[in-house]
Amino acid sequence: TFAYPTIKDRCPIILCKIIDHLYRERINIGTEFGTEAQESLKNIIEQLSKLRYEMQTNKPISKLSDGGENCNVWNAYLDKAQENGEGVTWYSATWMWVECYMYRRILSSFLDTQQLQKFDFFRHQKEEGFRESLASMSELGSWLQDQLEGAQQHSSTQMETNFKTLIRISLWGNKCDLSISAGSKQSATGNIVEQLHQLETKILADSSHRAWECVQAGGCNQILDVVMDNAGFELFTDLCLADYLVTSNLVKKVRFRLKNQPWFVSDTNPHDFHWCLDTLSNNETDNTLKNLGTRWKNYVDSECWEVHVDPFWTYPHVFSEMEACDPQLYSTLAQANLVVFKGDLNYRKLVGDINWETTIPFKKALQGFQPSNILSLRTLKADVVAGLAEGQAETANSTDKQWMINGNWGVIQYAGLL
Repeated sequence: TFAYPTIKDRCPIILCKIIDHLYRERINIGTEFGTEAQESLKNIIEQLSKLRYEMQTNKPISKLSDGGENCNVWNAYLDKAQENGEGVTWYSATWMWVECYMYRRILSSFLDTQQLQKFDFFRHQKEEGFRESLASMSELGSWLQDQLEGAQQHSSTQMETNFKTLIRISLWGNKCDLSISAGSKQSATGNIVEQLHQLETKILADSSHRAWECVQAGGCNQILDVVMDNAGFELFTDLCLADYLVTSNLVKKVRFRLKNQPWFVSDTNPHDFHWCLDTLSNNETDNTLKNLGTRWKNYVDSECWEVHVDPFWTYPHVFSEMEACDPQLYSTLAQANLVVFKGDLNYRKLVGDINWETTIPFKKALQGFQPSNILSLRTLKADVVAGLAEGQAETANSTDKQWMINGNWGVIQYAGLL
């Protein structure tokens, strides 16, 4: 499976890149955060090097002791895994939560300092990916502005066409994932709208019509939640979708649900979200992006768009455990008519990261997790998938031996309450 090379190779490379960045930028970090922060980098680098050693030598996974907000949650989860007789070393533990633990453990080394507790050790990579995608954003933004003009007067057929197009754009935006590339550069190139036709054959499951029926039936006062994945170009595609839904009066409010810490290299946190809008609105060389940035900031200011930071998204739990673990979040999601889950890790947590038969229905793979109607937009980057037609996995495998892990194949999967 993809689990072993992830923990053995990909994760240690991510750690090495953090260590290298901290060393190269130590002077700049000292200038921005003070000499004490610069001194504390020595201890952080030492802790990250120790973490890398533990990972590569299959040491037992240790409890957290940093006093962070979810420290007790993680330690209780580790205790439960031990009580259940599960493996608790780096190569024997369940892949999904042990990979999540690595990112929580990285944060731990920063929480032990006074000056760098809020330091985003992936920020430079996310912002570089954003800047390198500006040309593609501009082309997509120009197309979007054309669709927004008179959107409230669009026919139902035209709205459905635009909805399905934007769903696909949001899906393929998920290809830009820095964790799958071990932190190497990932940015969008070309005109994504023009690329959609050739990408259509790579969509393994398409429930976009059922999602459209859900939105259409939800009424103009409905709430839509988006559980976000990557910053940069993918975030931009999600904002385009949200803008069309609001402008066309299909949706009254969009709630974006973000991570509360640097996570899987490129996942969106509040700083990334607001930095994106600020950077776009301050763009003096591209009026399209400037106008969209200003427009989107107004949505946030008017609370038509809301930004929520939910601790659960960086817990080790799968989503079928949410109702028991975080009942308040579960009931909050139930307020939305549709909850859109972006990306690979959210998908794995939706289906419990279980090695299902690929033909098991997507709704069944959710194992009872159904706070509302659910739409998953995911490009495959892990060998876990459900809801495919008979023989479809075999056909994909005959075309591309790496189809489950290379991010070149996607699913648009819907599970309704009824």
